[in-house]
Formats: sequence, C-alpha cells, structure tokens
Amino acid sequence: MLAIFVGLGFWSYQGGLDLARSEVTALERRLDTLSSESRATYARNTQLEGELRQSREDNTGLQRRYERDVPTGDAAALFSLAQARIAAGVPRDRVAQLMRDAGPVQRCEGRATSRRFAVAYGPRLPDNAGIELLEGLIRVVVSAPNQTDDLTRAATVVISVVGQDPVTLTGLPQRHAITLGNAELALSVTSEIRGFATASLSSCS
Repeated sequence: MLAIFVGLGFWSYQGGLDLARSEVTALERRLDTLSSESRATYARNTQLEGELRQSREDNTGLQRRYERDVPTGDAAALFSLAQARIAAGVPRDRVAQLMRDAGPVQRCEGRATSRRFAVAYGPRLPDNAGIELLEGLIRVVVSAPNQTDDLTRAATVVISVVGQDPVTLTGLPQRHAITLGNAELALSVTSEIRGFATASLSSCS
C-alpha cells in the first residue's frame, strides 16, 4: 500500500512538474511573442514619429513658400489688377514694363500754364465745350444751368484725364491734383471774367 501511495505521489508530482514545465514554456513563448510585438510597435512608433516630424518640416516649408509666393494685402490687390489687365488684352510685357517704370510720384510745382475758355451754359453741352491741356491728355469743362448763375456755387467742373475716370466738382474756384505716370500736376480752375473760366496747370522742371 505504501508503495502504491508513493507511486501515486510520484506520478502526481511528475504530472504537476510536466504541467508546470508546459505552462512555463507557453509563458516563455507568449513572452517572446509579446517582446517581438513590443519591438515591432516601438519600431513602428519610431517610424511614425519620423514621418510626423518630416510632415511638420514639409508643412513649415510649404507655409514659408506660400507666404513668399502668394501676395497679400496691397501686393494681392496689385497682382489682381495686373491679372485683370492681362485678361483684358494688355500684353504681359506691357504690364511688366509699366510696373518697372513706376516710381515715387514727383510733385510738379513749376510755373503754371494758364488758358482761358468759355463757360458752357444750358442743359446740353456742346461737343467742343471746355479746353484741352497737354495735347489732349487733360480736358476741363466748366458749365452752369444759366448765364445769371453764380459760378462760385452753381458751376460744375468736369476734369477728364486719359485712362482715368472723370472727376466732377461743384463750384469755383477749384484745385485738383492730377497724377500722370510718376508726376503729380496741380490744376486750378477759376473765373475772373463773367462767362469765362481759367485753367492753370503746373509744370515739371
């Protein structure tokens, strides 16, 4: 009986030992698997961190390039204007030449040239009303509804410059700055004689 119990005990011990060894082996395999997965995860995280860092550097480079190449503010308005002129048929070289020729505006305060002309009266103005200055670049028209009107309040002064929108002013005298290229000219419109007006345009030295 003792031998039987001893045999059963040894068999149980051996079985438990084998079971423990099996569990240890399984745990070791599991540990190896987890270690491999951990190393793979670490390598993947390292790769992702590198890609993220590269993406941030690329994004910073793109942002700097955007800030350098894409105009904003006044530059954007100027760029849009240039695009509009090119779209309207102005040659690109012409637009570029105008931009290269542009410079600070010089105020011309030289001796003025004065010319007297008749005031146009009535609701309809004749085609030859007013006067032309600088070989037709500037046209000045002074009109009033009736000859008895006080020009200081009733006169309408229309100043037209080639390539620019007309400017309409009311009353006399008037002083208006006209920009032609890089020059700013001073135009004065007065009336010393009834029925006539005088346009005085400054000159550049």
